Amino acid sequence: RRGRKMRFYDALQLDPAVLKDRIKKAPDGRERLWFMTALLVRDVLLVAFAIVFILFLTSVFGQENSSMAVIIFCILLSIRFVSFGYKAKHSVINLAAVFGILTVSPVYAQHLGPLAGFAVHFISLSLILVITCEYPEMGNGGLYLFGYIFLAGNPVEGSALAGRAMMALVGFGLCGALLFFRHRKKHKNVSFLHVVGRMSIYDPKCQWQLRLALGLSLLFLLNRALNLNRFMWAGFACSSLLSSYPVNLRGRLAERAGGIVLGSLLFAAVYRHIPESFLFMVGPAAGLCLGICSSYFAKTVLNCFGALLMAAGTYGLSAAVSVRIVNNLLGIAFGLLFFKVYEKAVRAVCALLERLKKREADSMQRENQGPAGEAG
Repeated sequence: RRGRKMRFYDALQLDPAVLKDRIKKAPDGRERLWFMTALLVRDVLLVAFAIVFILFLTSVFGQENSSMAVIIFCILLSIRFVSFGYKAKHSVINLAAVFGILTVSPVYAQHLGPLAGFAVHFISLSLILVITCEYPEMGNGGLYLFGYIFLAGNPVEGSALAGRAMMALVGFGLCGALLFFRHRKKHKNVSFLHVVGRMSIYDPKCQWQLRLALGLSLLFLLNRALNLNRFMWAGFACSSLLSSYPVNLRGRLAERAGGIVLGSLLFAAVYRHIPESFLFMVGPAAGLCLGICSSYFAKTVLNCFGALLMAAGTYGLSAAVSVRIVNNLLGIAFGLLFFKVYEKAVRAVCALLERLKKREADSMQRENQGPAGEAG
């Protein structure tokens, strides 16, 4: 049987979607129970590890840097399975650059003028995408841009920034070691220079990278005028729309908007009907449910619980729910509008270049025919 041929440890490494598929296709109840146990144990261990890992880092480097601890945890989980798509040595060096960008750029850009800040965001996001997204379909774009937006929404100064830098150094050490150990035998003949050398403005991957970096940078610039509370929620929504590869605007838009509205309303209902002394359990409970979800819609619904639990303590329940829904819808609307405008602009530029190319070819043909006609 498949269940008995696989070690339980190996089953714990599988994605929830894979485990659910194994449960569905199990030939008998015993094997179905085996995979269900693996799914639940995986879920509990993951949530327990997240709590211990994040609490430990924040106890050492400060509670104000919990956002960096969350990002390190997410990268640590992802990097076990997803490489950068080129030599491990080059990947580790570039991972150090990514951690440096995540630590400095989101904070530095906020101290600059709007246009200078836009430039810092655009360059930083572009570098992250080029470094981590040789294979965009593996999801690195969404992960590392989530980290950038999350840190931009939780800026720190002075000694807290120094603590964040030290935490980033520890995070790089852990993630870099894991990256090299897990992927040292992959892509041995592909250097980062090869990746850069293959880049072309006409390549769909490069267009995706450019569109994503430009769209998010413009959203950061727009926020200079709007100065939204919890702006990062709009950033997450826009990023989720533009970072899908291949682009799936209609599906992502519906799932994101529907998940945000439903998740926010469900949280409000739960918040109002459970005793205040039990509210601390909402986050871990949502995390446990999140660990067994495989659909983007369900994950969007459950992510509302952790986000709103923190925001409700600051803004109050009604304001927090309203801000989450409005900011997400704003991010989705901006992402959709930007995508449409960007695609039209790209098509117009490509058509112009084709006309110029054709005009140049016609001009060269006339020049070549001229001497021949005179000779006749």
